[in-house]
Amino acid sequence: MIQALIFDFDGLILDTETPEVQIWQELYAFYKQEFPLDEWVRTVVGATISNLDPVARLEQLTGLPFDRQDLKEQAHRKRQHWLAIQPALPGVADYLDSARRLGLRLAVASSSPHAWVDGYLRRLKFYDLFDTVICREDAPRLKPDPDLFLAALSALRVRADQALAFEDSPNGVKAAKAAGMRVVGVPNSITARLGPLPADLTLASLTDLSLAGLLGHFGDLLSLRPELPEDLPGIRQVNERAFRTKTEAGLVDLCRTRGKVVLSLAAIIEGQVVGHVLFTTVTLDSLHLSGCGLGLGPIAVLPEFQRSGIGSRLMRAGLEYVRRLDYGFVVLLGNPAYYSRFGFVPGRALGLTSDYGDGDEFQALELSPSALARVCGCVKYIPEFEEMGC
Repeated sequence: MIQALIFDFDGLILDTETPEVQIWQELYAFYKQEFPLDEWVRTVVGATISNLDPVARLEQLTGLPFDRQDLKEQAHRKRQHWLAIQPALPGVADYLDSARRLGLRLAVASSSPHAWVDGYLRRLKFYDLFDTVICREDAPRLKPDPDLFLAALSALRVRADQALAFEDSPNGVKAAKAAGMRVVGVPNSITARLGPLPADLTLASLTDLSLAGLLGHFGDLLSLRPELPEDLPGIRQVNERAFRTKTEAGLVDLCRTRGKVVLSLAAIIEGQVVGHVLFTTVTLDSLHLSGCGLGLGPIAVLPEFQRSGIGSRLMRAGLEYVRRLDYGFVVLLGNPAYYSRFGFVPGRALGLTSDYGDGDEFQALELSPSALARVCGCVKYIPEFEEMGC
């Protein structure tokens, strides 16, 4: 089961290469010279250092002396102006949005510095969508060595076989392959001149194939959706078989019957319900707050599909869904070692207790920054939990 997507930045998320080429092409054309595009692509694009000085080459071609620093600064200012208004490459925003909805983790692995990558990610309003951003400062070696991707995998806490890399250049593909990952190649107008990418799948654009279709290409057929009427028998079976009792299944049915469900999310593979998670409202007794917090649980996966990553995808997708509904926090009862990977901390660390006590098993997660600031109290679950003996 795929758990994460790792994106290159330059030329993949934002086309930072075409503006620079066009600037130098225009300057060379002013002096009636042709910019050495193919050499530029071979020796500069995707390289760790520039192996072609465009001003020095122009001097050689024209026999004229130039103020090298001044020309480079002019080119830099023009490039900055272009990039300040350049949109993300086609399909990137949709892929990032779909990844969050599908419960996938996201990372950037770039040979560029943080000052460059982070700034443009923030301008594009993408920065907060990524779980981690790995740049040249974070690894000893750059692409085509695998260190950047290995650092991203470590930060995401996923194995190489659980992640897909997205790259636009041969060096990037080689780096991801060396890290043990499968790679989707998406060359841009500049890197396409380097020839076919040695990727597992190459797309002309991310608009050519939906993320769900891409995951299916790599054998990941999991879909996640709010429950439909035809899912109800399967949801009951998942809870009965996962917990080996009818209690949790009965709780889900009772909450549904009484209109207490905020989200009932089903995991589907080839038409079969294989997992399920339920969210219901909670209140804080000290402040009588309602509508701001949720209780997560039960969450269940069919025994034969457990330890495949479906539960993790369900968790992340469910949390993303209720975050978009503007709920402020989520609480649950469960194993701290497992749920801490999703950002949960002991509820008492955020000033919360519950009817179930305030031990480490009672955990909370703020869905929006400071949602629980200056808030404390005892969390009250809906009465159906006590009624069913949960």
